[in-house]
Amino acid sequence: DGGLFVPKIIPSNVFQELENFEKSSYNDLATKIIYKFCKDEFSENEIKEIVKSSYKDFRVQDVVKITKLEKMGLLELFHGPTLAFKDIAMQVIGSMYEKVLERNNLNINIIVATSGDTGAAAISAIKDRKNMKIFVLHPENKISDVQRKFMTTVESKNVFNLSIENNFDDCQNFVKSMFADKDFSNSINMSGVNSINWARIV
Repeated sequence: DGGLFVPKIIPSNVFQELENFEKSSYNDLATKIIYKFCKDEFSENEIKEIVKSSYKDFRVQDVVKITKLEKMGLLELFHGPTLAFKDIAMQVIGSMYEKVLERNNLNINIIVATSGDTGAAAISAIKDRKNMKIFVLHPENKISDVQRKFMTTVESKNVFNLSIENNFDDCQNFVKSMFADKDFSNSINMSGVNSINWARIV
């Protein structure tokens, strides 16, 4: 119906697998879970390499970190290149896009609306990659200086940052209207990496 693409089947895990997951590193865990959803497109070894290359610039070895605070455990998701939890999914998506596009000799244009974190994470994940360009719309003067600098100081020929004189909802509406125009979106091989992307959920 034009909504979110989702898998026809959600893979399940037997109890023994879940027990083994507990002992896995983050990279091994990500590889096992992602492979269950993507085995028609990638081999397990390819997924392993995608995960490894995606997380090479994270500041902690295991991608995320659990810090003990009295009786609580705090899950730290900010160790990626743009300090946002969105780096965790975006870096993998960028690597997957590049491999699929190169394999099929395709090019795409990625369009993103952002209020800050998503755009920075998406640019970091897509910059300098082959066969794709990224266009990011953000509301002018309505994001933090840090977020703006993450997005506007990237010197990469495939990154285009657009400041819109309006609010985030208008940026999002521009993107939705482009997707809704099937002739236009198909003519530019348009794709997106906002929350409307199943790979981020995986």
